[in-house]
Amino acid sequence: MRSAIGVDIGGTNIKVTLVHESGDIITNITEPTPNGHGESSEKIKDMLVKALKNVLNDNVIGIGFGVAGIIDRKNGIVIESPNIPSINGFRIKETFEKEFSLPVIVENDANAYAYAEKWIGMGKNLSNFIVLTLGTGLGGGIIYKGELFEGAAEIGHMVVEPEGRFCPCGSFGCLESYASGRAVVDRTISSLEKGGKSILKDYSDGNFYKITPEHVYKSAIEGDSLGREVFREVGKYLGIGIANLVNIFSPEAIIIGGGLIGAWDLFIEELRKEFSKRVLEPLSSNMQILQATLKKESGSVGAAGLIFKNIKQSGS
Repeated sequence: MRSAIGVDIGGTNIKVTLVHESGDIITNITEPTPNGHGESSEKIKDMLVKALKNVLNDNVIGIGFGVAGIIDRKNGIVIESPNIPSINGFRIKETFEKEFSLPVIVENDANAYAYAEKWIGMGKNLSNFIVLTLGTGLGGGIIYKGELFEGAAEIGHMVVEPEGRFCPCGSFGCLESYASGRAVVDRTISSLEKGGKSILKDYSDGNFYKITPEHVYKSAIEGDSLGREVFREVGKYLGIGIANLVNIFSPEAIIIGGGLIGAWDLFIEELRKEFSKRVLEPLSSNMQILQATLKKESGSVGAAGLIFKNIKQSGS
């Protein structure tokens, strides 16, 4: 009954999941990411130590971390996390191997998500596919010839508007600034500040600066024109980004997951329309755009799966 712990450190939440080697979830803990002004990696470390101790047992063979940002895999260090700057430079592998005397793997969170889809999800029978994770930001993971491609895969920072919106990474016009939870909120608030009409003005006790992606989704479902326009824009830019990816990689599928996937019906039509205008037709004829099978714990499940994969490869 071997198990592993997977940890998904995202811009909004941290998930700690105990996973059986079959891929089944045994236990899961979700906590808000301490990411306010003045927060430090020490506070995140203390939260993680407490959560890990709550799920740890004698069957655990290792701990896998999926982190939003650019990772030094070999040394298990966070190089840069645009949405969680407090963990820049965090030596995760060293810290937690010392704390728990277990092997630790550190990977980008979207790469971990992609591995989960290959291991037990929609990509199980595919050899080449790309995963997009629509969360606080927009992550990407690539499976090539059945294996996780260990490149940066920072798909969210593909530029889709050269003079576009500012992105926390320091650039302008990144895909993430048009298709992510943060983008949905920023776009909505910008419209409301300019006097846009919307039922969203009645949300959050009239303080539209407290609007969440869930509020925008709810308003769109209720027929609000602004909410619908915002999600159509998400679809448009995803279509542009996905066409670029298909023209470069020619994958069997693009698999879309993450927190915004519940709004699929609000953006998929615009996505497909924009995609079809921009993709090279021969490359799209057998290519599928799919919803991820795995939902909330996919990143942490994938991080745990990488522990099993590593142990298997080492012959342990």
